[in-house]
Amino acid sequence: MKIVGVYGFKKSGKTTVVTSIINALTRRGYSVSSAKSIHIENFSLETEGTDTSKHHASGAERVGLVYPTGKAILFYDNPNVEDFLNNFESDYLILEGFREYKCPKILCARNGEDLLKDLRDDVFCISGLVSNELADYKGIPVINNKEVDKIIEIIERL
Repeated sequence: MKIVGVYGFKKSGKTTVVTSIINALTRRGYSVSSAKSIHIENFSLETEGTDTSKHHASGAERVGLVYPTGKAILFYDNPNVEDFLNNFESDYLILEGFREYKCPKILCARNGEDLLKDLRDDVFCISGLVSNELADYKGIPVINNKEVDKIIEIIERL
């Protein structure tokens, strides 16, 4: 499984780039999974007092949820990110957020100032709103999500 991360600043175009990549990879016949890092304090998928919270409070390390439109597994044993991501089985795993996770990354930036603030060594491509202004930055291609096939060509070579 190849893992590709997309990170950047709020309102820079991350989700648009992620969904464009997922769509393009699936059109090419690949199986694709995704994971999103959420940085909202006290965020939870469950509410205290629900049956699933009671399962956890009773000692369950993982609780499965089956609902009319999907399924989920809640992990309470706090695996590290690498162990958690290893639960995905697909040709590609596309990460949104996960700034610190070591994998090839696309930086989504609003402008040149964002590039100065958070360009990392594992960035192979830049996208987001800044792609309306630049085509290249320090030898790294800057590609608009509307040209997602160019991004996919790079991802396939990783």
